Amino acid sequence: MKSKDKSAKENESTEEVKEVNLTPEEQIESLKSEIENSNEQIMRVAADFDNFRKRVERDREQQTLRVKGEVVSRFLEVIDTIDKAQESSYPDLESSLEGISGIQKLVSAFMESLNVEKYVPKGESFDFRFHEALTTVEDDKIEPETIVDVIQSGYKLEGEVLRPAKVVVSKKREEKGE
Repeated sequence: MKSKDKSAKENESTEEVKEVNLTPEEQIESLKSEIENSNEQIMRVAADFDNFRKRVERDREQQTLRVKGEVVSRFLEVIDTIDKAQESSYPDLESSLEGISGIQKLVSAFMESLNVEKYVPKGESFDFRFHEALTTVEDDKIEPETIVDVIQSGYKLEGEVLRPAKVVVSKKREEKGE
């Protein structure tokens, strides 16, 4: 390893000696050659980076398509079940409700397989990050900023909000001053 270091240092020193013995025109030509080599290296690095960027973009598009395909293929079972339920004839209301309940269980299992969590925040404190207040109601019996009703459930995907819950929030009764 030391011999390689010594030979590299000797090569550098001989190049320096050669440059010292060059005429000004030769030095200019040598510097121009170095500039051309540096420019060529810069162009290669820029081209490599552009190719890398394009490859990453293409890989990202393929990954997105693959994930969409996985989700849709999982959902196809739910669609098939709904189609079969629609074609079936139900003799009474009870059997219809059983069919709907079965579909609901299938959809819940599908959502769970994707780590999608449904949340119904009734009775919780209002938090704008997870809830969308549609209206407010005045109620002295309930703590202000408490969710009194859920119009539409919210959903989270691995802890991140997919859709905030649409809620009705309590507020203090306003005093009417005269």
